[in-house]
Amino acid sequence: MNTDAATDAVTARVLDFIRTEFLWSDEDRAIDAATPLLEWGIIDSLRIALLQAFILNEWDVSVPTARIDAKNFRNAASIAAMIRELEQETVR
Repeated sequence: MNTDAATDAVTARVLDFIRTEFLWSDEDRAIDAATPLLEWGIIDSLRIALLQAFILNEWDVSVPTARIDAKNFRNAASIAAMIRELEQETVR
């Protein structure tokens, strides 16, 4: 799988998790890879902790405390990019 396809797959999986776990009662709310998750109140500190557990279970990478910031959790695309970076760091 090439890098772009792998990142797209991670983004899709993150979006699926967010829709299923955080928006289950709001089926009309459409989100995509660029939706500002923090600004729209879709994720908060508790949900970031849930995302950390999901990332660990799904990709076997731990999100270091230093990586938990508004830049990395801005939207699904930024979360996916962070996951891919962490995967690469784990391989090294």
